[in-house]
Amino acid sequence: MTTPAGARPWRLLVLGAFLLPAAANALEGDRIRPFAGLSYTYQDNVFFLDDRIDAGALSFIKGGQRSDQTLGLRAGLDMDWYYSRQTFALRSQITNNRHVTYDSLNYNAYNVKGTWNWVVGERWDGDAGVETSQVASNLYDFVTGDRTDRNLRRLNALFASAMLRMSPDWKLRGAVRYAQTRSSIARFAVFDRDELTLEAGSRYYSKGTDDFIGLNFRVLEGEMPNRQIVSSLATVNAYRQYTAEGVVEYQAGGSTKVTGNLGYTTRRHDDFPQRDFSGLTGRAAVRYALTGKTTLNGSVSREIGAWEDITTNYILTQGFDAGISQAVTEKVSVQGSYQWRKRDFSGDPGIVVIGLPSRSDTIQTLALSAVWLPVRTVRLDSTLSRTNRSANGAWAANGFGTFNDFEVLTLSVGAQVTF
Repeated sequence: MTTPAGARPWRLLVLGAFLLPAAANALEGDRIRPFAGLSYTYQDNVFFLDDRIDAGALSFIKGGQRSDQTLGLRAGLDMDWYYSRQTFALRSQITNNRHVTYDSLNYNAYNVKGTWNWVVGERWDGDAGVETSQVASNLYDFVTGDRTDRNLRRLNALFASAMLRMSPDWKLRGAVRYAQTRSSIARFAVFDRDELTLEAGSRYYSKGTDDFIGLNFRVLEGEMPNRQIVSSLATVNAYRQYTAEGVVEYQAGGSTKVTGNLGYTTRRHDDFPQRDFSGLTGRAAVRYALTGKTTLNGSVSREIGAWEDITTNYILTQGFDAGISQAVTEKVSVQGSYQWRKRDFSGDPGIVVIGLPSRSDTIQTLALSAVWLPVRTVRLDSTLSRTNRSANGAWAANGFGTFNDFEVLTLSVGAQVTF
């Protein structure tokens, strides 16, 4: 499925490729990096079906075939333009994904982000920008009958931040972001949302470095523009979310880098206080250079994300990941990683079906990848991964069918050239 909204950015990008030589001459001395790439992906379970499901009995499965192959063609342009003390950055990419067997899953993914990193005087700096993107929703989060088409999630956002230097080591910071998310398929419009985020805080820097510790306060005002019918009533489902957290970014001894945030989040809903949430949230990541060629990394997180249906208003996700990267030669590196996530679908107001259990699942991914840079402008990569989900019985109780576990093996290879 190729939507008109997905086609327009593709035509603009092709036009930009023809105009690129002129742009390069006009901005001589700045960094302009157009690129193009190809990818091939094989999945043995493209619809994320439980092995216990008889695929032959499903009307949208062709000849009982669960697998599919995807061909991807991508192009993009990265650019940094310097003027005095200001920097203007562009990051853009579009990928056309074509399935060999199930062409109803075809889609265009894109991301365009423009940022102005500004400096005023000796005490003020910050950024401002705009972002637009389109990605495909996870098929496995919907009932089996809704997996026949791609629901594309479109994001449009404006953002800005400012920091005021109060002393050589201390800065005050403020930020604002407004984002709209929309669905391409009408039946998923209930997931659309508008969010305004305001932040204020401070950072204390180590002398002569970019390392800092700080405090941050965040207020998020959210609204579901397409009202949901709950017990014969249309609800606004507006919510407010407050977070107070500590933040850190610290390089220890040249071999260890720690980044993260830890705080307390409170979420309140106008229509149904039964959907409220309070608890610890945050994310911490560690990167450790074991040797000059071997790097270990890991992270832990506990975060809430937006979700909307009759019995769910948000997802509480807890998890961790661990990985290792090994430079085999100056041009070849390999990476291995493991990720574990537990998702709790929460916020049931308890007025539609009394006592309906809350869904939860556990998703694990094991991946091995390799990267080869034969020359400076060419990148070849490959990834082999295995993902499985174990879902609780509440998925069936909520109308998702009897079997909701899955296992998927994915192999992808790709090449990219930067001009």
